[in-house]
Parts: sequence; structure tokens; C-alpha cells
Amino acid sequence: MSIALAVLADRLQRAIPQRNDAPSDYEQLAREAVAQLSQDLPIVTATAIQVVAGVASYALPADFLHLIELGGVVWTGSRVILGDNGFVPLAGDWQEATYIEGDTLRLDPVPAYTATRTLRYAAAHILAGGVYGRLSENGARVALLYGQYLALMEQANAQAGDGWSYKIGDESVDKRGLAAAIQTQAAAALSNYNNAVRPLKGYGSQYKANQYAGVEV
Repeated sequence: MSIALAVLADRLQRAIPQRNDAPSDYEQLAREAVAQLSQDLPIVTATAIQVVAGVASYALPADFLHLIELGGVVWTGSRVILGDNGFVPLAGDWQEATYIEGDTLRLDPVPAYTATRTLRYAAAHILAGGVYGRLSENGARVALLYGQYLALMEQANAQAGDGWSYKIGDESVDKRGLAAAIQTQAAAALSNYNNAVRPLKGYGSQYKANQYAGVEV
């Protein structure tokens, strides 16, 4: 289950051939399409965070989009937790907060315990070695619908400044409406993308509200 960026770009180019040198970069449009898919249908996954007493900040995974849950601390009763370093008493008003600051997770207050905790999070599709390692064929199909929208909009924008018409005798040519026609195609492609995404939403993008459902695309 992996798709090369070059394959995505080739499929996009065959679906929306260049018109007057637009789009100029199919690989970039494919990247943007997969990034949009990641936002709309992120992968639900988990990793271990080794929390160390006295250390507040921890690096997030490279594919991190947003936090679902940070679990793994065992509560044993009134203001006491069980960590890797044994029982840790807590202050009576202790309450831990989790902050996402760029590519860092920060705990407040600074942990007084050592424990392996499970970070459950929404993840993006990451390009490595020219390949999206976790992108399925179905995910690629959906992403390319958005890629078609981007490609058509680039063509429409390029055409918008090149509208012209002429008439010589009985012969006439009018390209002033071409940009609008391409924009209509782009709107249809975006609608197809939204229709493909809509049934799957709630599994990744809204996973925080429903932690018992998940899908990988």
C-alpha cells in the first residue's frame, strides 16, 4: 500500500493535459492534493512518548496533524499516579495540561513522574523517497479529484488574462468565455472530491469526537 509521487503526477497529467503550458508543475499539484486529503481524512495512529520527570517538552512525529489523546498514566486513587518510577504523589490542586506548540508537545506542570505514554493523533501522508508509503489506491483516487480541481483552476486563471475575440468577414472566434467554462469544470471536480470525502469524514478529521472509529486512506 504505497503510491509514488511520479505516478500521481502522471495520472493527473493524463486526466488534465496541459493547456498553454498550464499546469506548470503536476508533481506540486499532486503534493497539494495529498496534503488536502490529509487534512480532510487524516490517518488515525499512535506512538509512544517517553515522559521523563523534570522534562516538559517532547518532539512530535513528523506526520503529526492534531492531538486525539495522550494516555498511559495509571491513576491509583486520590492524587497519586503510578509511573515507571513507582508511585508519585501529586499536589491537591494538580491538573495536567497538554499544549501543542509547533512540532513540540509540552506538558504543564513539568512532570514529576517517568512513564511511557501513548500519543494517539491524526497523521498526514508523508512523502519519503518519492513515495507516499501509507496512501492506498482509493486514497490516491480521491486525492486526484482534488488535484484535477487545482489543475483546472490553474488553467482557468491562465486563460482569464488571455480572453480575446475577432471577426473577419463571416469568420469569428471568441475565447472570452473559455476561462469561465474551465472554472465550471473545476467546480465539478471539486464537487466530485467533496462527494467522495463526505462519507468518510468523522473517522479521521472528527476522530476527537468519536475515538472508537478510524479509517486509513
